[in-house]
Amino acid sequence: MSGINYWLGLLKEKAPAGYAMGLHMKFNAPKLMFQAYSIEWVNHYEENGYFPSDPTIVWAFKNRGACRWRDLIDIDPRGVIADAATFGITYGCTISVEENDNHSIASFARSDREFTDAEIDEIKEILTTIHNEEVDKLELTDKQKMLLRELASGARIADASEKLGIASVTAKTELAAVRELLGTRTTAEAVQRATDLGWLR
Repeated sequence: MSGINYWLGLLKEKAPAGYAMGLHMKFNAPKLMFQAYSIEWVNHYEENGYFPSDPTIVWAFKNRGACRWRDLIDIDPRGVIADAATFGITYGCTISVEENDNHSIASFARSDREFTDAEIDEIKEILTTIHNEEVDKLELTDKQKMLLRELASGARIADASEKLGIASVTAKTELAAVRELLGTRTTAEAVQRATDLGWLR
């Protein structure tokens, strides 16, 4: 298991209702993004176009440190936090770190209670470790890059597998590993993320 997946596993334990992280932000877009909220909430969030007015995002871009969501109600005119609670994302904290000329932001949630100060400190330490030590380690194997290039050109998995001389089941296993590494839900998203990162050149 790679380092990033170890840390993501710890974060899932500490934030059982999910999390979302944008790592090494550039022009309001992350180099990498990982999210572990329910698909129902993710779809609802996207359908309602919450991102520009999400108080956790607004706060994280303007501040460094940590805060609880309960302290952001005054900058939440669209009621994003209250809406999240209807999906079991009831209590949360947002953390913003900037080191080594890079900025990363993240939010973490529970459904049962507020995070303690100690828990927030632990989560911030993990996020800082990921921010400083793990992002630049993430890379694809040559086989994975070749497979994604074929898919990016419009090939189907079966056709790409045949061209590369690998079994379809092997290709699907490789793609599952890529999706996990990049924190994407679909292969199409993984192809786009890898393209954005310049990994398919």
